[in-house]
Amino acid sequence: MVDHALQLFANMTEKGVLANIITYNSLIHGLCSFGRETEAAKMLIDMEEEGVSPSVATFNILVNSFCKEGSVKDVELAVQAMVRRGLVPDVIIYNALIDGYCLRGEIDDAEKVLDDMVKRDIVPNIITYNSLINGYCKKKQIDKARHLFQDIQDKGLIPDVVTYSSILQGLYDSGNPAAARELFSEMQTKGHTPTVLTYGILFHGMCKNSQTKLMHWLSSVRWEAMN
Repeated sequence: MVDHALQLFANMTEKGVLANIITYNSLIHGLCSFGRETEAAKMLIDMEEEGVSPSVATFNILVNSFCKEGSVKDVELAVQAMVRRGLVPDVIIYNALIDGYCLRGEIDDAEKVLDDMVKRDIVPNIITYNSLINGYCKKKQIDKARHLFQDIQDKGLIPDVVTYSSILQGLYDSGNPAAARELFSEMQTKGHTPTVLTYGILFHGMCKNSQTKLMHWLSSVRWEAMN
């Protein structure tokens, strides 16, 4: 599919039809969708040579693709390229970078990116904090995760089911099933419907911690998400 689009693009340019930012962004997105990030990055250079300046949306496409591939270094380079061109990375790009660092266990670097966001007056959202909380939990830093969980609520942000699921995972991994049970009850009280992933975390955590009583308790909760 993308090769047909590239051929059409080549035919178009041969006839002297000028491509615009929408055309280039569409092609870059298509290339990235098929894992052809190197070609996508080259197209960014080509578009500039043709006098078409990339936009924040252009870099969003590249950054998201790099993150899916786990290429955090390429994300860093993309952000640097944006800044050199006078473009300001938005919350989507910062979130992608933070998530990339957290998935690699490089929490210190993720925290530095968060600090940079704040300095640039870019307001972190729940997606930003979910990545950090998940990163803390995976690094067995449950106290930091719980502190951030409380901090974001003090700032007026509302945790979602992803936030709760990450903390639940962290609590079970740290050997604190009682706190996990309490948090799960709080989650439901606040109107968050557990997902299949949430229940999977509960089952695994209970078995891991030999919580047979909790298994009986779980059987009594409502299973809206499973029906």
